[in-house]
Amino acid sequence: MKLNYRREVDGLRAVAVLPVILFHAGLSSFSGGFVGVDVFFVISGYLITTIVFGELEEGKFSLARFYERRARRILPALFVVTVATAVAAWFILLPEDLKELGKSLLAVALFSSNFLFWNESGYFDTSAEYLPLLHTWSLAVEEQYYMLFPLLAAALFRRGRQAVLVGLATVALGSFALAQWGATAHPNAAFYLLPFRAWELMVGALAAVYLSRSGLPLLRADSLSGFLAGAGLVMIGLSVHLYDRATPFPGIYALLPAIGAVLIILFAQPNNLVGRLLGTKALVYIGLLSYSAYLWHQPLFALARRASLEEPHMRVFLALSVATFVLAYFTRHLVEQPFRSPSKVSRRSIFIGSGATAAVVVGLAFVLYGNKGFPDRIDNYAKVADTFRWQDLAKPCGSEPSLPTGVQALCRLPDPDKVTRVDVALFGDSHADAFLPAVVAATNQRDSTPAYMGLGGCIPLIGVDVRAGNWPAGVCQTLAQEQYNFAVKTRPQNVLLVGRWSMYIDTEDSASSARKYYLVEDKSNPLSKEHSREVFVRGLERTVRAYEALGAKVFFVEQVPQQLADPRAVFHRINQRGMWGLPEAEAAIERNSVSQEVMSKQQALLRRLLDQVPEIEGFTVLRPESHFCTGGKCLMGDKDGPFYHDKDHLNIRGAEHVGPWLVTRMSEANGPR
Repeated sequence: MKLNYRREVDGLRAVAVLPVILFHAGLSSFSGGFVGVDVFFVISGYLITTIVFGELEEGKFSLARFYERRARRILPALFVVTVATAVAAWFILLPEDLKELGKSLLAVALFSSNFLFWNESGYFDTSAEYLPLLHTWSLAVEEQYYMLFPLLAAALFRRGRQAVLVGLATVALGSFALAQWGATAHPNAAFYLLPFRAWELMVGALAAVYLSRSGLPLLRADSLSGFLAGAGLVMIGLSVHLYDRATPFPGIYALLPAIGAVLIILFAQPNNLVGRLLGTKALVYIGLLSYSAYLWHQPLFALARRASLEEPHMRVFLALSVATFVLAYFTRHLVEQPFRSPSKVSRRSIFIGSGATAAVVVGLAFVLYGNKGFPDRIDNYAKVADTFRWQDLAKPCGSEPSLPTGVQALCRLPDPDKVTRVDVALFGDSHADAFLPAVVAATNQRDSTPAYMGLGGCIPLIGVDVRAGNWPAGVCQTLAQEQYNFAVKTRPQNVLLVGRWSMYIDTEDSASSARKYYLVEDKSNPLSKEHSREVFVRGLERTVRAYEALGAKVFFVEQVPQQLADPRAVFHRINQRGMWGLPEAEAAIERNSVSQEVMSKQQALLRRLLDQVPEIEGFTVLRPESHFCTGGKCLMGDKDGPFYHDKDHLNIRGAEHVGPWLVTRMSEANGPR
């Protein structure tokens, strides 16, 4: 098995990298451009297998030489881009973002970026677009593959060709089954981690083994080869155009680009149309630049997004795409090629240099993280950051609710020796906690006593549990019962149910982490959003009737408009540009705030479900949007500061802003006091 240079494979690299770049640029016709990474995985599997088994057959394989080649190919350009990104980030990123970049730098140096982003960010979350080193997850997958595959290959090779085929096929099938399961059960893990991705590398490996065994009989200039190569190109094109962020991935959907890449590797050659197309000088050269271009594009895009008050225009991203290839040109010729030449850089130098550079990156990571991103770089940073602080009006409940050890609900409960009847009881998840200043402000105006009991990620519906969310089975169901038990003792006049309702019922929530929450009434219930919606309707009716039987009026508070842009970034940029408190800030805030049209779509499913709840006298649905939305926009704040803690939780100012509205609506429902 010998690796002969094939121009069409470099052309295939171009087909892989261009969609990835244009996907991250936000070009709608490349909504599935992320599949370019899958094509890269197949190419890597093919090339590495050809090299390793070729050397094994010749008796020349050496782990040291293998890792030397990988180090020469990957590390110099990676470290140049990583350090350049850190330098640029110093001038652009806010302290909290620069601190987080420190974690990314450490992960890059330790070849573990995929683990970091698996734990912290869904690839398709809108927030992921702002991570300068997000794309290094795929390099980490390949680096982990390089550590393991030569050992597997050597072990299989000693047992003969049959063992090689069976071994590679077994890994491929097992990994594919895992990916298919994980694409829906654990989508972040399935996207980022090697066990779920290994099958793509393995199909490339199997293509290499097949070609070595067949002596390339299928690479003839016949119509069947041309047709199959063309089919492969069409399969990749279809996945790039038809897939989007909502496509469950990887798994069965990843077959289209992966098998498409395999067909091209097997059947494209200089004597058919696809081979000639991929072998054109332009595509081959783009393919040669593909690694450096892949490294540069995400830092350029992410830092441009961070530097701007709003999402940059598409023209900016197209210009940055051109800049990506300009930087890739210089990186290839000044970094990649010299370091790949043993005559210019010795093995000892490449290993020592890589280790030393990795140590510098690790040190830089600890400096940035340990110094919290150096907040003193930015004037008035602490003052602006204080506007986003959490209100901390509630404290851990201790033994008040009988929850499992280690699970601390939050409470703000009146002294039972002084209060016999509560005016307002607020129950819910972290959105209820964020809403608490509104309730305190409202009850102060009413000269009455509020109470709060809640826990992030727990819906306040009696008999309903939240599975696959924040807490073990039974926690949320127990808390909802404890909330009811508290109401039995105190007989509140009003019960407010507040939550991030879309998180439990809607697959279209903007954060992928929110899609894992499911509602159940019994442990045998299926974990699906469809069933969650049924449980929601039954649970809400049950809850309203239970509290009204205690003499309370029940208010269901729809969630506040969920912002698409990050209010922290917007207001910190306003501060950096000297616009704080000035009328000029208003236009920037309005441009970045979510539109009423989008907000209505966010609330549409919830409102359809509320319509399914039987009419119950005394049950009132409150829509806080009326206090935030005007002129087609639902404002995240005003020139004097934000209303939000993050994209979906109110801050203290935002909650207090709602207080008068809440007083009015409760008074209307209860009548004059």
